[in-house]
Amino acid sequence: MKKHLCSIILLLLMGSHLWAQTKQPNFLIILGDDISAKNIGCYGTKNLNTTPNIDKLANEGMVFKNMFVSEAICAPTRAELYTGLTPNNNGCNFNHAATKKGTLSIVQHLNTLGYRVGLTGKTHFRPASVYPFEFIDGFTKNANYNGTPPENWDGVTEFINRDKNQPFCLIICSVHAHAPWNAGDSSLWDPNTITLPKNLADTQQTREYFTEYLAEIKLFDEQVGRARKLLKKSNIENNTALIVLDENGAGMPGSKWTTYDMGVRSACIIKWPKGQRKTVTKAITQYCDIVPTLIDAAGGNVPSNLDGKSLLPIITGTKTTHREYAYFLYNNLKEGPEYKIRAITDGTYKFIWNTSPNNLYAIRVINGFDYGYVDKMEDRHVRKMYLSWLAKAGYDKNASKIVNRYRNRPEFELYDLNNDPEEMNNLADKPEFTSKLNQLKNALLEHMNTQNDSFLQKDKTDS
Repeated sequence: MKKHLCSIILLLLMGSHLWAQTKQPNFLIILGDDISAKNIGCYGTKNLNTTPNIDKLANEGMVFKNMFVSEAICAPTRAELYTGLTPNNNGCNFNHAATKKGTLSIVQHLNTLGYRVGLTGKTHFRPASVYPFEFIDGFTKNANYNGTPPENWDGVTEFINRDKNQPFCLIICSVHAHAPWNAGDSSLWDPNTITLPKNLADTQQTREYFTEYLAEIKLFDEQVGRARKLLKKSNIENNTALIVLDENGAGMPGSKWTTYDMGVRSACIIKWPKGQRKTVTKAITQYCDIVPTLIDAAGGNVPSNLDGKSLLPIITGTKTTHREYAYFLYNNLKEGPEYKIRAITDGTYKFIWNTSPNNLYAIRVINGFDYGYVDKMEDRHVRKMYLSWLAKAGYDKNASKIVNRYRNRPEFELYDLNNDPEEMNNLADKPEFTSKLNQLKNALLEHMNTQNDSFLQKDKTDS
């Protein structure tokens, strides 16, 4: 009798163990706004004490060193993240554009697998039919919020604890560190001693706004910390995959609105539920890979029409490589004079093709005055920063170089990302790099053909 009883108990224990292994994980994605990965601690910032919670998470999970967005503007970034499709395929390939009707998003994919899918905070996507999230109150949707917005975590708490028998996916969309940069405590850093990225002209105005920007990154970091405490308090930390992303780069000249790394390289830290230890991967990955990863982890079959590929083999360690290249585009529609850019990286070199090199590169909120745009916001921070660059460019060689790099682009750019991470030294005209340039150019053209992206061919025909 005792022998049979022991056998029954053993079977029950084995069954509960198998159930725990196969139970669908929850997903919590925390998404920043206009933060360049290089300004986060675990990605090498020299401005300390900015992201202690994110850095702690990095010490417990997987850090993706080569995660990229396809287009460094808010709407295309979010459409790619939520659909698993690149901008040309989902239809949102310029800012404020709509995703193609009939496209399936993270909501439908996970609903089919039994998940409830919620979102709180910033949206910046349409139409509603593609993105039927359960919207949760508590975080502001206003990216241009003036000052520190209030937060209420009651809705988030209710959502994740509503039904422990149904898995959830929740996306917390912060508005930090979107301009204006006037939230948080900037006194934690001295504007005179902070380290600026090399792609920014060193002016007092730049230093002051960059300090405010760091304060907003810290607010985002605090949200990450609070979310982790909530998971632990709710006793669901061990069955929740936590993904922290910083969206596209800082809303400063030469970052957001470009294909430079300061715009397209994203922080991505993932803590998987099953006893993951600190890992750093240099596998080339893109935002469109997130949705396939969640479908795969939830036990579904990843649709073959998605551009993204599941990251689970990277997360579980069965593979160390993911993509040969990452691809980028920028369409300056509604943001300034027509300007189209295409780019590619193999993780070591970046090739950029500016299709309108004779045109002025301008963004309405930064240097719209260069083409007659009158900004309704008279006190816009990024424009005041840029104006300080122009003033210094009149007498400072380095500032002049940075301003010229921003406004006037050659047709081809090639950068060594290992030795020149801020992409300040163009190698495109150097004979010893001709082979590498042609290799990347051909790979880019091949990718464009698969994406039905005819912009470059059309521009070449018309020129």
